[in-house]
Amino acid sequence: MASYNEDFDVITEPQQQVEDEELEAKRELPERLKRKIMEMEGTEETLIMEKPLTKTDVDGDEKTKTYKRIKRDREGGLSVEVIDPRLKVWKLKIRGYYDMDKKKKTKKGESVMYLLAYKWNHVVKANGLKEGNNLQLWSFRSQQKLCLALVLH
Repeated sequence: MASYNEDFDVITEPQQQVEDEELEAKRELPERLKRKIMEMEGTEETLIMEKPLTKTDVDGDEKTKTYKRIKRDREGGLSVEVIDPRLKVWKLKIRGYYDMDKKKKTKKGESVMYLLAYKWNHVVKANGLKEGNNLQLWSFRSQQKLCLALVLH
């Protein structure tokens, strides 16, 4: 039986309600990760993105082939602590890459991509990450520093 939601003036089918509740549950941090963030005195947890991992994300050889055509930000990147799905904390870098082939341009005339680098392949191996895994990237602050957390769904 359908239900009526007065707040939004819509009629919702039961199956849609279940799917919406499941989606909303996926958008919350798992309790054990919340505890880990609290241990690190973390605040301001925010879901940044959710995506299925690609071959380029998980295969070091494929990544090398793909990124030969782009140039790396010469600054070396921003160091961040990243909590993996097993709750291990890694020190990685976020690096900017500029792709001249993309149509969407920045002020410099280049597209910018940000990648997790420096030991990312170790994170992949330690967590058994595979192409097709659905990964969420969360940000939070710990002692005023940017930190990240990875959640597998």
